[in-house]
Amino acid sequence: MQKLKSYPQSAVTPPPPPPPPPPPKDLSTHADLEEIAKKERQRINEQLIRNKGMKYGACPRFTVGVKGQKVSIKFQVPSSCEVSHLVANLVSNLGLKVEERAGGSDMLLRAWASPVAWQLSLTRPKTQREAGGNEGNSLEIDAGDEDLSVLIFHSLVSSDKTEIEFLKQGSLSTKELDSLVSVLQLAGGRLGESRSFERKSREGSTQLPDPEKSISSLESMGVKVYGLDEQHVNSSKNEISWDNIAGYDQQKSEIEDTILLTLHNPELFDEIAHGTRRKFESNRPRAVLFEGPPGTGKTSSARVIANQAGVPLLYVPLEVIMSKYYGESERLLGQVFSLANELSTGAIIFLDEVDSFAIARDSEMHEATRRVLSVLLRQIDGFEQDRKVVVIAATNRKQDLDPALISRFDLMITFGLPDERNRQEIAAQYAKQLTKPELNEFAKNTEGMSGRDIRDICQQAERSWASKILRGKVSKTGEHGILPPLQEYIECAMSRRKALQTVDDHKIKDSNIGMKKTQFA
Repeated sequence: MQKLKSYPQSAVTPPPPPPPPPPPKDLSTHADLEEIAKKERQRINEQLIRNKGMKYGACPRFTVGVKGQKVSIKFQVPSSCEVSHLVANLVSNLGLKVEERAGGSDMLLRAWASPVAWQLSLTRPKTQREAGGNEGNSLEIDAGDEDLSVLIFHSLVSSDKTEIEFLKQGSLSTKELDSLVSVLQLAGGRLGESRSFERKSREGSTQLPDPEKSISSLESMGVKVYGLDEQHVNSSKNEISWDNIAGYDQQKSEIEDTILLTLHNPELFDEIAHGTRRKFESNRPRAVLFEGPPGTGKTSSARVIANQAGVPLLYVPLEVIMSKYYGESERLLGQVFSLANELSTGAIIFLDEVDSFAIARDSEMHEATRRVLSVLLRQIDGFEQDRKVVVIAATNRKQDLDPALISRFDLMITFGLPDERNRQEIAAQYAKQLTKPELNEFAKNTEGMSGRDIRDICQQAERSWASKILRGKVSKTGEHGILPPLQEYIECAMSRRKALQTVDDHKIKDSNIGMKKTQFA
């Protein structure tokens, strides 16, 4: 009988345990990601403006933010641009070069289709390997979370434009940044239009790209356009900021919280509106009213908003829209809004002295003024514009405005006459050689005056002091030197106050005469 051999149990080797999972990557904190997003926004702007020479408004508005553990850069594709052209541009710039395929490029493509939308995802593969035989080259799918991915989303149930989003865990490489800028150029029509423009120029045509054409049309109408280049100038000499406006801290804070932040972070405000409203409607301001006496910084604040928001400011003088021809005034005002909406990034329309053509309607109101007011109400109400345009109106006679217009303003900010502390700050901007006690004395002598009055007083003091030096009345090497002393400023302030008082007396006299005529009638 054959015996079976037995083996000790220890001889059987158990399978090795699975290796422990790799330690998780150290994810960046939200604050770190926000800082990266801020730097990426600056890099993109520098690449567009400095290196590519693009003028403002020549590409779609893009947003840079944080999405999960990645930095998100997204923009909407204009309806005039073919998405297929953008996909070809992306693959050409980001894909792996394949010499065997006539110099083409390869990328990984994933697609999702549903009855409500379709999506595409483009990812750059890390490596490329030979498959052997006659199968040619094949791509190895080896793309980690830290790699760049490009998402293309198109809704089939709404009128929203196709959206392209770049996602990456960290900063863009130089090649990725160039690819993003190239797509922005193409989406804005710059690449195609520049070729068309050069071809037509050789044929004698002088057609301009759309943004430049709109700006040119506005300027030909007499509209003054600010902010096209100022926001891209790094020199502090040319920078327009709140430092140019002394005082008014409360007004500055209100403008930043309700206007600038909504223009810088529209996606956050839209997300809140989506979560709070049954039917989505943007909560960003459409119209803002600046009210206050002349010379209190209303126009300067509007220019700061345009500069910091990164959109052009269209200053519309009264004479631009008022015409003696029937129907011409309202047509001109409507044309200003229409051209402003053609700018891809929108614009801020500034209407100074809006009370001159938007007074309360009554039986004595001129028909032309009534029609202009109707156009303004319709434009602000949003039926004829998609909220790319923000209207800022300024007045020193709010009580004269039409009630329907007042109800259209989402925000009303009052610029009053500066108090003593603000007058000191304003004076310090124009008379920095004065000591703090001297500035305090100067502020006491300018009570009831606006910031513009104080600026004019300081300029008059400089002119007066210079003339005294030239006429030999004072010496540059004397007690006060070449700079005007406090007494010179106070004398000019007294002269200014006397002139202002004369104007007020004439107004009171004219008002009394009008009242007497009414009583007599």
